[in-house]
Amino acid sequence: MPSSGARPSTLLLGALTAMTALSIDMSLPALPQLRLLFHASAAQAQLTLTLFLIGYAVSQIICGPLSDARGRKPVLLWGIALFTLGGIGCALSPSLAILNAFRLLQGLGAGVGPVLSRALVRDTYERSEATVVFSHITQVMIVAPIVAPTLGGVLLTHAGWPAIFALLATAGAALWFAVRRGIAEPDHAGLTALTPAELLSRYKLFFSNPICVANMLIFCFAYAGLFAYVAGSPFVLMEVFGIPKGQFGVYFAVTAVALLVGATLNKSLVRRNIPNASLLRLGVGVVVSSGVLLFFASWLHVGGVAGVIVPMMGYLFGIGIAGPHAMAAAMEPYPQMAGVTSSLIGSLQTAGGGLAGALVAAFYTHTTVSLGVVVLVAVIGMLLSFAWTASHARKRVEVVA
Repeated sequence: MPSSGARPSTLLLGALTAMTALSIDMSLPALPQLRLLFHASAAQAQLTLTLFLIGYAVSQIICGPLSDARGRKPVLLWGIALFTLGGIGCALSPSLAILNAFRLLQGLGAGVGPVLSRALVRDTYERSEATVVFSHITQVMIVAPIVAPTLGGVLLTHAGWPAIFALLATAGAALWFAVRRGIAEPDHAGLTALTPAELLSRYKLFFSNPICVANMLIFCFAYAGLFAYVAGSPFVLMEVFGIPKGQFGVYFAVTAVALLVGATLNKSLVRRNIPNASLLRLGVGVVVSSGVLLFFASWLHVGGVAGVIVPMMGYLFGIGIAGPHAMAAAMEPYPQMAGVTSSLIGSLQTAGGGLAGALVAAFYTHTTVSLGVVVLVAVIGMLLSFAWTASHARKRVEVVA
């Protein structure tokens, strides 16, 4: 059962979830400049993003179980402090190697936000409420990818790339004080022991449930395609299509708004009692169709910049519908281990996203082909995962009948 303790502000939960998007999207316009400044290849410049995501993925494996054992709030505060320290180090970095080291530290701190915001939702809300809250959080967090690239471009133009990381550090410090004042520890039935045997038993329990695993994979494959776009967009938009860096944020914001619209529509449809399974099917269908369209536009070199932006608008719109349902379904069965479950989902999501971004950069040939191919692989994985959930649901109906 969800906790009877005070429910945290949706705005603050959204801000915690937006930590990662802010850290990634604000730095995107600087990638081409870092590449030139430090005489690096596209893959080497991309490493600043990849290492952040690696740290973020590792953090999520640790912080969820740790919060089950030690409490949500202490782990949140320590993680945000690491994030802030990493931002300061990035701003003062004299070389790409040192910058990468502090980006890794920043990623280690950033992992607490999304993982523990999801755990707090599971602690305090039932399934139907949780789906609506996840949509609310998406609406709040989407401000980051709408505003961050434009803000990053302005800072890059007028103050240089260190100003981007200085602002991230300032945001981290502000968030630390907000969490200290605005988050109350949930009224758990009892904190659990953090032992290897206990963790292993919880991992086994989660992976023994096909519904949990399949919905986790739906969520993670969807975001792998999104991360492929996030990682590839600076090179595709600015180098392939010649978009000025000052306008990059505008193009990026257009696709981000599509995610906001999808999440808003999803919230409205849930309140009209449309079945969760129907909304998940709708969202998956939109994401897969959009991914296939992007692949063909990229492979055939048609559509220009619209051949990338329009399919990605559909892709993010679909995630806004499917994402909250897949997340809620994956976390619903085991409320007693919300931290562990959120960690598993988050770490796999981020590892897959980091790999997708790295593949786009590694096979980048000054065309959109590598982006289209990686997104196609992601939507195939998403479709197969959805088919698995549908098959298991049919088997359960047959057994009951």
